[in-house]
Amino acid sequence: MIAIRCTKKLLERIGAPSPVTAPTTAILGDWYARPVAVSHQRLILLISEHSRLPVVMPARDVRHLATNFPEALSLVLLGLALPPSVVEREVAETREAVIAQTNNRSLLGTLNDFSYLLAGYMENAPELGLVDLALLVSRAPVAPLGMNSPDMVTRDLLAQSREEWHSGKECR
Repeated sequence: MIAIRCTKKLLERIGAPSPVTAPTTAILGDWYARPVAVSHQRLILLISEHSRLPVVMPARDVRHLATNFPEALSLVLLGLALPPSVVEREVAETREAVIAQTNNRSLLGTLNDFSYLLAGYMENAPELGLVDLALLVSRAPVAPLGMNSPDMVTRDLLAQSREEWHSGKECR
């Protein structure tokens, strides 16, 4: 179970947010989302609460964001060369999602920074797909992560959870 925490602008397109009643069960935490427009493309940029890993999705079916998100996340996690079992375990936790309001200014700042980075990549390499763009953005150092990159933090978090899972310890 996760919450996809959307900016006010995105909520205007999706509809009223739901109250979040259950705690997040995903290792990467809740996801923060905002719309991004680059040239004629309309996209949704999402980042993980705990690792700030970006996922980029088309905005054409924004009302089904929660339904379409797990597949987009799966492609990005597989692009990080994570074991399929680890990917499936994390993706399974995202299949139940609610749309909620944002509640963290630091994460909103990262969303804004990443939206500019994403636009720059798209303008300089328009042939790249959404997964490749997300993977490029994921290599950027992020100050709140101690200047580590989201791709490395994601690998570390999911590797740690895999080790705890295999040793029989609780991973959350």
